[in-house]
Amino acid sequence: MFDVIRYTPQYKEVWNSLVAESKNGTFLFDRNYMDYHSDRFTDHSLMVYRRGKPYALLPANVVGDRLVSHGGLTYGGLITTPQATAADVLMAFRCMNDMLKAEGIRSVSYKPVPWIYHSQPSEEDLYAIFHACSAVLRHRCISSAICREQRNKWFRIRECGRKHAIADGIVIERAGNPDCFWQILTDNLESKYNSKPVHSVGEIKLLMQRFPDNMHLYVARKDGRVLGGTLLYITANVVHSQYISANAEGKERHVLDLLFDEVIRKSLETHRYFDFGISTEHNGTYLNEALIYQKEGFGGRGVCYDTYEWTL
Repeated sequence: MFDVIRYTPQYKEVWNSLVAESKNGTFLFDRNYMDYHSDRFTDHSLMVYRRGKPYALLPANVVGDRLVSHGGLTYGGLITTPQATAADVLMAFRCMNDMLKAEGIRSVSYKPVPWIYHSQPSEEDLYAIFHACSAVLRHRCISSAICREQRNKWFRIRECGRKHAIADGIVIERAGNPDCFWQILTDNLESKYNSKPVHSVGEIKLLMQRFPDNMHLYVARKDGRVLGGTLLYITANVVHSQYISANAEGKERHVLDLLFDEVIRKSLETHRYFDFGISTEHNGTYLNEALIYQKEGFGGRGVCYDTYEWTL
C-alpha cells in the first residue's frame, strides 16, 4: 500500500504541491526555499506514496550514516496531507525505516514542526516515532509566542521603552532592501557570539525575491537612518520573527519596543500566533534569560522546538 522513494529534482512540482496542500507544511519546505543551500547539505529527502498517490514528505539530509530532518531548516518532520491518519503515518514510518536501514542509515535525528504551525491537528508523527521507532527526546529548545485570543500584558519596561521611542521620533516601516539591517545584525552577532547570521545578505535577497508574500522586513529609522529591525517569516497561522537586531543607538532609543508594538499588532490582525523564535543555545542546554525576558515582556510564552532521535 505504501511506497517510499528518494526525492530528486524531477519531483519538484509534486513535492511543492503537497507542501502547499498539507496540514503542517510551511513555505520553508518549498523546494525554492530548501534548495537555496543545497550545496551545503547532502539531500536525502523521502516521498511516501499511498496507492500510487503522494501522501507524505520527509525533508532530510544525511551526515555520514545519520539522517537529519532537516539540518538546514528551523524544523523538519513528516509533512502530510489532510487525509493522513494515525495508522497510516505509523505504517509510513515503518516503511521509511526499512528503506533507510537498507541504505545503510544507522540513526535518525528528527525535528517535528511545532504545533502552532499546523493548520489542523497533525501530531500523528509524534505518536508514530514513539510507537514504531522508540524515539527519545534528545534536545529541547524554547521559543516565545503570542496567541491572538489570549494576549498577556506587556512588562512595564517594554511599555516605557515604546513611549520613549515614540517621543524620540522613531519611525517604523517596511523595507525592501536588507543591506543596512543585515550589517547591524552581522555586527551584533560578531561582537556578542563571534558568529555570523545563518543566511548571507545575498541569500536573503534571493529568498525575499522568491517569497515576497512570506518574508517581510520591518525597520526602525531615526532621521532616515536604520537603527534596528526584524525579518518576519509569514506562514498560514504564524508570523515568526526570524531575525531581530538593533545597533547601539537603536538600543539606547528603545526602537525594538516600538517596532514590536506595531509588528505584533499588525500580525495578529491576520494570524493567530506571533512567534519570537528560540532563546536557547547549545541545543537547549543554555537558556539566554535576558533574551527570553525581552520576548516575554512583549507577552510571549513558551512553545518548545524539539529534536528526537532513534537508531535503526
